[in-house]
Amino acid sequence: MITRIEIDGFKSFESFALDLPPFLVLIGTNASGKSNLLDALTFVSRAATHGLDDAVEMVRGDARGLFRRRGDGTRVDRMSFALEFLLGGFPPHVPNRWRYEVDLSWAEPEHALEGIVVEAQRIVALLPQNDRWLGRVGMTPEWFDAGLVGHHSEHAIDMLWGPAGERPGLNGLHLRTDRPTSVEADPPDRLIVSQVRLELKTVRSLHLEAGALRRPSDLGGNRFLSPNGSSLPNYLRYLARETKSRTRPLGVLGEIKMHLVGLVREVSDFAIVEDEHRRDVRLEFSSPYEQGIGAEFASDGTLRMLAILAVLHDQGLMAIEEPENGVFPERLRQLLGLAHGLVTDVTELPEFDEQGAPRPYRQAIFTSHSPVVLDAVPDANIAFLDMTTVLEGGKASRVSRVRWLREGDGPVQVEGERWPRVTDSELNRFRAGVEEPV
Repeated sequence: MITRIEIDGFKSFESFALDLPPFLVLIGTNASGKSNLLDALTFVSRAATHGLDDAVEMVRGDARGLFRRRGDGTRVDRMSFALEFLLGGFPPHVPNRWRYEVDLSWAEPEHALEGIVVEAQRIVALLPQNDRWLGRVGMTPEWFDAGLVGHHSEHAIDMLWGPAGERPGLNGLHLRTDRPTSVEADPPDRLIVSQVRLELKTVRSLHLEAGALRRPSDLGGNRFLSPNGSSLPNYLRYLARETKSRTRPLGVLGEIKMHLVGLVREVSDFAIVEDEHRRDVRLEFSSPYEQGIGAEFASDGTLRMLAILAVLHDQGLMAIEEPENGVFPERLRQLLGLAHGLVTDVTELPEFDEQGAPRPYRQAIFTSHSPVVLDAVPDANIAFLDMTTVLEGGKASRVSRVRWLREGDGPVQVEGERWPRVTDSELNRFRAGVEEPV
């Protein structure tokens, strides 16, 4: 689970930091940085697991355009990211609070193509005394008693970006091979690196499109949900097979069906149809009055809610843009409440399956323009993004900032927070759909 993200120099972000609870809704007007934040998560996770070339392809904009533009029209030449994790899958008493840091720059070498290069990266232990996130989410004393929440001494793992002998930045996150390591070390470096890679690999950002959701999947094709929602039938089939057991023959598919029927009264069931003749996999819905309704006849909202329910039953961090599109406000309210209940409750000790393996963490981030969020989601799970002005060399630049909502009648300016809390008048303008003055 990613518990904090820090961004500097990427798109609209300057010295940006955000603590991430298991469930978070980002609200704000257009062009405030909500989509940029999801791009940042996608970029750093894909870069570390698939390489920089792939990461650039997965986000909006060209490579140079990913660097923040200053007020005078020039771009910065460096950007950095830091992600903090609550890691799972460790043996007892191996600390699971770690921080991944990476610095990148724009290079124009004399005898090579210009592009993004990695300057440095490392994984460091989070010391309990420096770990503010634990208090924010209400971590229980049992975590501390079990010795799980942090290392009690400085520990850093230097990283190599790409296998030795290949262009730096090409193939992602690797443990350095030029110094001895031991899997028996405490903590074991290779295990830490492996778990960080797994966490980054399960970050998925979705901007669902109705046309893509309606398409059948190729039999034997992509088993994961694409960012626009294509391959949904194969993804549902994959989830069912991966999670089924003797006591749960449908796996999580049974729960997904139950939740969809609860959200969409016009749907009583759906089926995954595998057609060997057509070599495809498609979805068919049933209503109280009709069966065998193809996905091409289902409503946009039904397909979007089905895809969102599917990813909420998977492991890792799911970042979903604007779930309200095509969804009736009352059903959006129900969906948000359901999503909040499906993520991992970190105030409880980890759960383990029948084989003794820890159950995977579930985490969700939504972006939204809908005022329904303010009534359906607790204030502690809402973050407000807008733009502000900073001075650089005497010139004004516009950057994204994030602010939390006020706690009742509490102060607007809170000690330790860079920006003031969101005022009631700002929330009223958001409810009314009124843009903030520039």
